[in-house]
Amino acid sequence: MKKVVSVDRNLMRAMNQSTLLNLIRTHVSVSRAQLAALSGLSTGTVVSITSELLKRQFIIEQGIADSNLGRKAGLLQVHAEGGVVLGLSLVENDEIVVVLLNLLGEIVRSASWHAPLRDGAESAVHIIADKVEAFLQESDVPRDKILGLGCGFPGNVNAQTGWSVDNWIHNWHDVAISTPLSQALHMPVYIDNVVNCLGSYEQLFGCGKQYRDFLVITLGRGVGMAMVLNGDRYRGAHGCGGEFGHIPCVPGGRRCECGKRGCLEAYIADHSLLSIYHELCQTNPNDSQLPTNLSLNEIRVLAQQGNEPLRALLMQAGQHLGTALASMVNIFNPECIILTGAYVHPDDLLFVSMREAMREHIFSRLGDDLPLVIEPVTNNRWAQGAGALVLQHFFLSLT
Repeated sequence: MKKVVSVDRNLMRAMNQSTLLNLIRTHVSVSRAQLAALSGLSTGTVVSITSELLKRQFIIEQGIADSNLGRKAGLLQVHAEGGVVLGLSLVENDEIVVVLLNLLGEIVRSASWHAPLRDGAESAVHIIADKVEAFLQESDVPRDKILGLGCGFPGNVNAQTGWSVDNWIHNWHDVAISTPLSQALHMPVYIDNVVNCLGSYEQLFGCGKQYRDFLVITLGRGVGMAMVLNGDRYRGAHGCGGEFGHIPCVPGGRRCECGKRGCLEAYIADHSLLSIYHELCQTNPNDSQLPTNLSLNEIRVLAQQGNEPLRALLMQAGQHLGTALASMVNIFNPECIILTGAYVHPDDLLFVSMREAMREHIFSRLGDDLPLVIEPVTNNRWAQGAGALVLQHFFLSLT
């Protein structure tokens, strides 16, 4: 005789709440009857759960559905002011950026500070807690409205344990973040690699929300990748997958900041491009087409104007990027690739050669009609991505 497995009714109700809340979020304005049809839940269950969500102010009833039959059906949507989340990101030059988001992922308030973060892992949690606490006092937000804090950090982050495993930019290694920060601020704290956070934003509110399989590639101080596969973020066995910048590019090649040689990041990250440029200047001191002390933006402008050595530099970087991306397309067959970074521009020569390399190396027809979204990212958007990490937990695990 088979053992009868009991059903945890509270867990089942929480799952149904999550299902309905996500449907309300993705369908914007939807009636209860539509929710029942979309979810497969009974009308009674839908009415009961939506009544509770209305009471908790997570959703609001606004407008009525078109109908020729009987009573007009009210339309439900997420209540933007029903709660708030905090998002925090560490950006270049030891800057901390914090944003306050509503339930639609929109920025309500933002602030930033410079703080001594490099080589200071032991004091980082205290600094972050102090900055967030000051931000909250200035914002005057009711504590019971705050759903949590999301933090985006560079490098290898274990989102499950809440540890920064290896952050080479700030020289942090094996640093506990989530638990001590949660204890200091008295709220849930979620952390992830900053690129995964950006992937959360794209999945909930950005260009990726219409896709179930897409990649987010970030170019800048480092090179990262967030993967959304079959509607869920993929992190790998230990939560640290997606290190696109550290796939082998040139065996035995340039030394990367991670200590290995030949990583993709050592050829296409901003600081790597500048290093290659300086080496060219040293090797060719009399070349009139290699003026010294150019910024990366100046290099891009001159290359665009026809400067051959600088043009070749960017085109070579694009070849490396395109070849690596072709491998990702051949493995994952994504519906879309989003390329972003602080100084990313669609007309950059790097992306011209990138597309050529992708066409050369993508298998069969996997690249046919593959959208490539190329857009810059602001400091606030990085923090917004970290806040989206909290919203993703909220929408998926409402209890």
